[in-house]
Amino acid sequence: MKSVIVLGATSMLGRETVRQLLVEGIEVIRAGRQPDSDIVVDLGSDNAPEFRRARRADALIHCASAFGGDSPEGIRDNLRVNIGGCVQTLEIARQSGAKKIIYAGSVSSDPMLESGLIGSYGFSKAEAERILNWGITRDGGRFCSLRFTQLWDTEGACCAHQPWFGRIVAYASRGQTIKMPAANGRRNFMHVSDAAQLLIRAAGGTLEGIHSVSHPVDIDLAEFAQVAYRVFGRGGSVVIDPAKTPFRNVNFPREEGVFKALGYQPRISPEQGLVLIRDAGTDDRFGPMDVQ
Repeated sequence: MKSVIVLGATSMLGRETVRQLLVEGIEVIRAGRQPDSDIVVDLGSDNAPEFRRARRADALIHCASAFGGDSPEGIRDNLRVNIGGCVQTLEIARQSGAKKIIYAGSVSSDPMLESGLIGSYGFSKAEAERILNWGITRDGGRFCSLRFTQLWDTEGACCAHQPWFGRIVAYASRGQTIKMPAANGRRNFMHVSDAAQLLIRAAGGTLEGIHSVSHPVDIDLAEFAQVAYRVFGRGGSVVIDPAKTPFRNVNFPREEGVFKALGYQPRISPEQGLVLIRDAGTDDRFGPMDVQ
């Protein structure tokens, strides 16, 4: 594999994927809305992708998404970007000669996650998988989607989508007591560097189809908070408030064989990740500090 397009190259996952590809000596073609992208494309528009110059690629790694909720505006954003943008994605693959699309899917698309309840985000991501698979297969290529669990990073970009992760780091790193709901189920987090490596291995390998990718170890949020206070060692404590609505039960799907197929096991545990945040001095980027 000599050249890879990263769609959504400035997203949290896209940035890490670009970084790792460059470390491995693979040419990166950045695609996104930024004017200085190698391929300028806005998945939420009807505009065709603009190639700054002719580009050939072995694979396309798709890291771009809308993360809207289930309000009318959020639904429109999810459908327009995640589903409608598939047309532009397939056009990029066609023009670049990429015969493989690797999609950063979401565990939210799995109906088993919350007893058959799928929000507009998960629905739109699942529909995108169908369209991209159909389109690239029709053109003689291959498709693979890795449906990732909850992703987080060391820089705090994850707080926009993982607010409780951000809150726990913020309160623990500042030595302030956090009042949390009880938990009816455990959570599952994967560091973005592990997710990026799995995408790259999928791009360079033969794995096809849709695969669930959860971290091997689940963790209770209160347990995670206790670990955070221990790692930062700045005082404060965790209080479980019975007046707060408990965290809902979530069933993270397991597909252990995907790690063997890709020849890679996630390396960063939640505790190790907290140490990375502490040692990098980026804890001040985490939040919000809004727990009463």
